[in-house]
Formats: sequence, structure tokens, C-alpha cells
Amino acid sequence: MAGVPVGYPDTQTGAVQAAVNYELARSSASYFTDPTARHKVIGAMAASGARPQMISNEDAAMKQLLVSLGINSSNANTLVARAAALGTKSDSYSNQVATVEVWMAGVIGTTSKSAPLPVSASWATYTLTLQWESSDWKLVSVTSAAGPTPLDTGSGSPTSVDDFRTANSSFDAPPYVG
Repeated sequence: MAGVPVGYPDTQTGAVQAAVNYELARSSASYFTDPTARHKVIGAMAASGARPQMISNEDAAMKQLLVSLGINSSNANTLVARAAALGTKSDSYSNQVATVEVWMAGVIGTTSKSAPLPVSASWATYTLTLQWESSDWKLVSVTSAAGPTPLDTGSGSPTSVDDFRTANSSFDAPPYVG
């Protein structure tokens, strides 16, 4: 639904799969730049009672983030936003409510040479609260905390914005997990 897998089993594994896929959906470039796409994604993954507030919160957060990145409607195609789940942890689970932590690594920034923030790595742990609604796990809330962040070993110099532009257009985002 809206490109986001739905229809998870009412199990702890189903809750974890939903949490990972929902966080991956929230990490896509179109989620950041396209309000219509973002609203469809939220509509697919959010619990009915959480949708209005989630849309309002996410719209405000994305607007602020895009301003800080120097992204506007004329250069939205320069945004690089990719993420991968590195691990999960079930904090609590019942057949009605689950809380899952998803440790993510990502890259975000712009390939514009005049951008205030070039493509940079990000590390965060997201805590997603899900509820069983209409025969599926639905998102109720998301919070985040920085890290865990590994040591930068200085294994190489940063990639140029031109190389990031090429990579971003050459590689498809990996499929959702199942």
C-alpha cells in the first residue's frame, strides 16, 4: 500500500518486520520531499487514531530538515536519502501492542555543490510503538536517539558530490524486508 508492505502476522516477528519496513519507508527521499507521497505512506502504516498528528508532526519535521539541507522544490532531486536497518530489539510485545527498536545507518544530504550540508552519514535508533489494528501492525508513535555510532576509521576521503549523484541515480534502493 503506497509502496509500503503491509499485512504482517500478529506475532512478535510480524511486529519487528513492520517496524523495520515502516522505518525504511520513513527514510526514503520521496518521504522527505513529497508531501503527497509522505501522506500516503503515513496512511498505509499509521494507526487510524495516530494519523492526523503524525502527518502534522512529520510535515513540520520534514520542512525544517529540508530547509537545513538547503532543499527546495527546484532542487529536491538533489537529495540523497538512504538507510539500512542494522539491528532490531523487541522492548515489549503482546498480541495487541509492541515496542520495537530499530538501529539504522543512513546517508542524507544533497548533491548540490552549494548545499550547506553535503551527503553525510547518520546513525540512530528509532523506537516504534505499534498496535494491532484491522488485522495488521500499525504505527502509533516513533521516537529517535542518536547512535550507536561507530568510530570513523578514516578509511578514505569523502566521495565527491558528482560521484554521489551518479551512485544515487544508478543504484535502486533495496527492497523491503519480509
